[in-house]
Amino acid sequence: VSVRLASLSCGMWVGLAMLAVAETASAAGVTVSLSDFVIFSGGGVTFSGGDETSIGGHTLVNGNIGSDQDVFMQGNPVLNYPAQLNGSAYAGGNLTFGQDLTVGSAAGPLWEVVVNGSASIGGGANIYGNLYGDAVTLGQSTGIRKAGGIGGNVEYTTSYSPSTATVEGSATSPSTKTFNLINMPAATAFTAGGANQTVPAGSGSSLTLAPGTYGTLATSAQNQAVNLSSGNYYFDAVTAQGGFTLKIDLTSGNPVNLYLVGNATFAQQNTLMVKGTGTGGAFVSINQAPQLAALIYLETHGRFIMGGATDGNHNIWGGTVYASLLEAASAEVSIGQYMDWYGKIYALDSIDIADHGNYNVPEPGTLALLGLGGLVVALGRRRSRIFVRR
Repeated sequence: VSVRLASLSCGMWVGLAMLAVAETASAAGVTVSLSDFVIFSGGGVTFSGGDETSIGGHTLVNGNIGSDQDVFMQGNPVLNYPAQLNGSAYAGGNLTFGQDLTVGSAAGPLWEVVVNGSASIGGGANIYGNLYGDAVTLGQSTGIRKAGGIGGNVEYTTSYSPSTATVEGSATSPSTKTFNLINMPAATAFTAGGANQTVPAGSGSSLTLAPGTYGTLATSAQNQAVNLSSGNYYFDAVTAQGGFTLKIDLTSGNPVNLYLVGNATFAQQNTLMVKGTGTGGAFVSINQAPQLAALIYLETHGRFIMGGATDGNHNIWGGTVYASLLEAASAEVSIGQYMDWYGKIYALDSIDIADHGNYNVPEPGTLALLGLGGLVVALGRRRSRIFVRR
């Protein structure tokens, strides 16, 4: 995918950039735009023994997932937490789906799983669509099924191990599709280095900041809030203790862009609230106004780390996050359990998402095109590595 950089003047975003249209798929491969993914990693550095995009069990993803290298999505649905992908999956390396994972539904639409390396589909999993891979292994009682009466095909090139799987279409060789790798956007050039900002002492305290350049933004206790508005913010880093609330005023209709030189680190139990079109003049959680996720962008030259939550009280977060760090020690985006996310998650290198989550691409009334530093984001209609997961 190609991306045009938006111009920046005096540290401020000054215009919309047009997203390059995905190239037409050739006989050798299929090209998918980065903006068509809800979760995607570039896999810039191979992490020994792991997967560059790794998604824990009992998780619902509405949108495409993928990586230029390896993809893992665990299965194991449990009560109130399906193991479900409503989208396609693309892997430049290998792909592994866990037991009882479901891709799509019998009613359609037809999805595809395109793997340049080995595709290993766990027992009891069902893919309503087509599966393409170099080497394909299907677990016991796996189903490659038709969606809306079409598809249900397996295509492989070097090997095929179907076990007791049901293939409602056909199994043929060689595979006619591979995934054309995505050139991830370069990191946006920015600096910070202003005065540090700390929320005043006391549970329930808040801090309001205007767009500008700052040092480290931090809370001083649990259950505190920070208020931002449309514009560009530059921070050395962000560190938030548990129970953190970020409130963003988007009533102007303009985006908010957060640029971090270092890490964005959030402890457990976080909520993103927004005010803008459709909220009636009040702040509401992003899940009540998901269309506003198209106006929120965070890029870090470090890591994006968000702790988990609980079954009865999920994290609620959103917007587009891009971790442009390139290093091999750990996942550049790391998200804990019980997350409800509205937006997109990208990493130049790798992403690790824990279990019991919901990840969604919002459907705004009109297509939002944002030129955000080095990354162009389009929110349209179409949401460790070997760690022990629950």
